[in-house]
Amino acid sequence: TVTPRLFRNYSPQIVFETSSEDSLDARHLRSLLSTVMSEGAVGISASYRDSCQISAIAFSSPSRALVVHLTTSDLFLGRNDRKRNRIIQGRNLLQQQILCNANYQKYAFRMDRIAIALYLDMALCIDGAVDMLSVSLSGRRSLQALMNAMGGQLTLQKPNVKALFFNEESRSVSDSGLAQQAWAACHAAILPHMAARFQALRRIRTNMIPDEYMAVHAKIARDGELLDSLKPTSVKNDVMPGITMNMDELTLTCSRYSTRIRSSTEQFLQIETRDGVQVPGRAVRAEGREAQIKILGSFDGNEIKSVTTIGKADPTSAEACRERVILAILKGESTLLSHPFVKAIWLPKHPIWWMPSGRLKPKIPISCVNLQVNPSQERAIEKILSISGTDRVVLIQGPPGTGKTTVIAAAVTSIISFSD
Repeated sequence: TVTPRLFRNYSPQIVFETSSEDSLDARHLRSLLSTVMSEGAVGISASYRDSCQISAIAFSSPSRALVVHLTTSDLFLGRNDRKRNRIIQGRNLLQQQILCNANYQKYAFRMDRIAIALYLDMALCIDGAVDMLSVSLSGRRSLQALMNAMGGQLTLQKPNVKALFFNEESRSVSDSGLAQQAWAACHAAILPHMAARFQALRRIRTNMIPDEYMAVHAKIARDGELLDSLKPTSVKNDVMPGITMNMDELTLTCSRYSTRIRSSTEQFLQIETRDGVQVPGRAVRAEGREAQIKILGSFDGNEIKSVTTIGKADPTSAEACRERVILAILKGESTLLSHPFVKAIWLPKHPIWWMPSGRLKPKIPISCVNLQVNPSQERAIEKILSISGTDRVVLIQGPPGTGKTTVIAAAVTSIISFSD
């Protein structure tokens, strides 16, 4: 048993059991599903390996949870037939009894990631799935978004919520931690003041998405996760001389754009002086390489030796946009894959219809008198400037130093010259 202490006025004791997927049988699911309330709400949580593959999945009712440990894809392919068949039976049981059972509404705080992992790593679909973070306007990776989805900060024990869901010291989550996360999703889903908000959300139904489309969504999402997993949890900021201090705030400039300081609610700064004193701080404003830092202590005007950002960086605008688009597609709120540019890249065998131009435009001549281009670059520039439908999407590639940037500059120069 475990007692989640996440909500201020409610800390029940819940029973949870664990099983490997090759040992999973109907008995495990009956014990869980018999405790689901009339609303049919089942909370789901998951943990992931360093490879971003799902390693365990938990399901919870208001009083009971089940944690299922999963086999890696490589081990699954290499196992004997009897064990492989048991794994397949266990996965089919999960899909039939819970994941695609219309009698249950599935709730998770990051249902988009779980839906992708089920498809990629377990070849399973899900129906009637609710992405709970969609009720919040805050960034999906933020503590504030999580608390909004759990009913609001006033109902929660914030330190315990942060410790359970934002443990940066370890990527792995214990079985009891997974059970508590799934239970929290289930409990938040049936809170009287939250139920209507969740009811208004579009459901994720990967069983309704064609497999060739789902494969594209899953690859884009997983590649993004892998890139995110490479982000460091601490970065030394290369600070230039000339730091100014006003009251409890510092204004400084980083010498390198790649190690600039960014505003973030999830990161803090560790400022070290020449005397070895370490003082915490937080960026309150950042523009380009310049940042304004609020000091959360005192170092008595000692000279600053170094500044280090602690914590993983927030998603960039492009990364956040990608997550929003994938989530919208999973919920049936986007038709991105019907766009001809996207189809040309991801579904080249599909028929593509390009929107015809309003009028026939004359060919743009190459005009780059100050740039020297070779025949290969010239052909690439011609493709960029072409008005032919077959040249709408062109891949131009080459090793470093072969002139790709020159090609872009020449194309832009030509377009500007023609427009004049």
